Amino acid sequence: RDNNLAGQFPVYSHKVLELGKNLITENVWLHTKYGLAILYNLKTLDLADNKLIGTIDYRPIYNLYSLTHFDVAGNQLSGEIDALIAPSLTYADFSNNHFTSIRRFEKYKGSLQTLRFCDVSNNVIQNDASDLLENIPPNIEQFFASN
Repeated sequence: RDNNLAGQFPVYSHKVLELGKNLITENVWLHTKYGLAILYNLKTLDLADNKLIGTIDYRPIYNLYSLTHFDVAGNQLSGEIDALIAPSLTYADFSNNHFTSIRRFEKYKGSLQTLRFCDVSNNVIQNDASDLLENIPPNIEQFFASN
């Protein structure tokens, strides 16, 4: 954190990857053949407060079975949010970006039961609130969706 790192970084088998508050401008999950999927033991991925732009390719993240903490707040990301991106996820922060929609909470995803905190506030989400809240995770403790 707070190192002013810029550009690409090497990918190793870590449990915690905290790269928040740097100057990372590239979507790191695109720079290896399998993206972040090779970090199968990863528990925390913190990319908050960088300068990431574009959309998130969630496919490599779906296979991070140990991931419990995902934070991309304070970037310039856009597209769709999938708050249930990993089976063990308990914390997801997508706030302060440019996301335009959020994927419905699907009952078959493992993190529907584990997610406790989700922040999608300060985006430009166009979803109907009643549709979004229809299948909200049953164990959620905090859900923020304000603008």
